[in-house]
Amino acid sequence: MVRAVGLDIIETERITRAIDRFGERFVNRILGPRERDILGKRRDRAQFVAGRFAAKEAAIKAMADFFEKRPPYAHIQIVNEPGGKPVYSFHSDIAAHLTDIVCHVSISHDKNVVAAVAVFSDRS
Repeated sequence: MVRAVGLDIIETERITRAIDRFGERFVNRILGPRERDILGKRRDRAQFVAGRFAAKEAAIKAMADFFEKRPPYAHIQIVNEPGGKPVYSFHSDIAAHLTDIVCHVSISHDKNVVAAVAVFSDRS
């Protein structure tokens, strides 16, 4: 059974401006260590960060039913399975509250816009 859904859409230009203005401080606030490793191998830095940002915002919106306090962005990471499918990787303080929940993510990139949806369902 679906327990929560979150959706986010963002213009890539907004992330480009944030990276230009705040540099690595912004990137480190948004991305976790595994994501920063992936980012180092990418040419499309702003689009990659925008995708991760949208996926985290979508998850945070879905998590509103499970948490009173908004978790830090870096405590939610999105990594890719060998076939490329994005999956959430939560910090232990988040994962401990979601033991009976399966969390799915989908990210869609266009030239100027990135969208992401998070679906949290019962583990069964």
